[in-house]
Order: sequence, then C-alpha cells, then structure tokens
Amino acid sequence: MVDSSFLGSRGPPLKRKRLIFGEESQASTVKDTRITQTQALKLDGKTIEVIVGPEQERASYQVHEAVICASAEFFRNAMKPEWASARPDPRVVELPDDVPAAFSLYMHWIYSKRLPVLPDPKELVTGEGGYHTLAYAYVLGERLMDFEFKNAVQDAYVLYARGSPPTKRYYPTNEEIRIIYDGTRENSPMRKFLADIWTWRGKYEWIEKDRDLPQDFLADVTTALLKTRPPIEDLSRPWKNSHEQYHDH
Repeated sequence: MVDSSFLGSRGPPLKRKRLIFGEESQASTVKDTRITQTQALKLDGKTIEVIVGPEQERASYQVHEAVICASAEFFRNAMKPEWASARPDPRVVELPDDVPAAFSLYMHWIYSKRLPVLPDPKELVTGEGGYHTLAYAYVLGERLMDFEFKNAVQDAYVLYARGSPPTKRYYPTNEEIRIIYDGTRENSPMRKFLADIWTWRGKYEWIEKDRDLPQDFLADVTTALLKTRPPIEDLSRPWKNSHEQYHDH
C-alpha cells in the first residue's frame, strides 16, 4: 500500500530538462544541389545532329538544341532560320575540322559541367593522346565561341602544370603547342599560358629535340623572356670578351 501523505508532499511534478543537441558543435556541411527552375537543363525539346570530323573519321552526336545553344554562340547562330535554311538538313550541323574525341568531351561538359580528363585510379599516367584531346577541346571551344568551356579547359591545364593531385606535374608538349597555335587567335589567353610555361619552366632540350614550332609561339616566348630578364647592364658583353668565338673555321 502507498502512503497518501507522502504523495501529497511532493508538490507539482518536476519538469524534465530538454536536451538540445548541437549547442556546442557546428552544423554539418550539406552540399546544396538545388538550382532555380530557369537554371535547369531544357531536356524536353528537340535534338539536333552534330557530325564531327573529316569524312574518314566522322562521328555523329545527338544533342538537345536548347542545351547546346545555351552554351555555344556558334550553335545559337547556326540554328537561326536564315542559317539553318541554307543547309541541306536544317537540323544537322557539320564540324569537319574538329576532332570527335574533343566533341565528346564537350558533350559531357555541357550536360554536367565536368571534364572527364583524369586517369582512372588503376592508371599511373594519362596517355599523351588524352592531353592532345584537351588541346583540341580548347580549339573547339574557340570555334564554338564557348568561353566558359574554354576557361574550364584552361584551368585543367593550369592544374596539370601545378601538379595538383591526383595527377603529376605536366607541361604541354610541342604537339599541343602546334595544335593550339593553329586553332586560336593571335591574342588568345591560352597562347600566353604556353609562352609563360616556356619562359618560367622551359628547358633547352624542349626545342633541341623538336624545332618545328610555330613562328608566332617562338616570337611570344622571346618577347616574354626579354621582358622578364633581370638587368644585365653591369655584365660584360660576350663580343667584348672574345671576338674569335664568332669566327668560322
């Protein structure tokens, strides 16, 4: 039996202390993947066919017109009625001077805003052809007038030059220099990047083994070297020290 006098002496029930979690810790970081409806890809519209490459290597791609036109000024112009009506098939655009592998990279970019250029975990290094694809991709971006894509490719080259993990340091090859100089305008930022690489990290072996480099590139490097050369006014001129070094024997 319970003593009723004891129950009556307890008074009002005690309130339970509420535990508040996270008072002394920061909130966890949540990756916010939300976007506005106007930022969403337009995947419910018509597609166009893009045929890339020369006759013997051409490849065909189906891409949403709204997606590619939102990214590239070239396609916005190509799909205008006055330009589309001039082609045999208004919904087919041909890029015979470009490389299919570079356009595949571009297709991935316009849908995901990512560049699949890193080697697989089991691979120790990226094949040289992969880097050449990156050079062709920059030239493609130049032709398509897609500045965001070009800047992404440029940033990838910077990461390689810095040796940012998971890749080792890598500088563009002479072949990549030829590809880029052949497909870019005179004041291209990528040209400046290539000249800067040679100005600050270049080795004489790079040109001894392969002298077939674009004249514009050699002029850019020479100009950059002269601009960054430390003052040498106090040094003796070599032609003062010895004139015989210039004699033919």
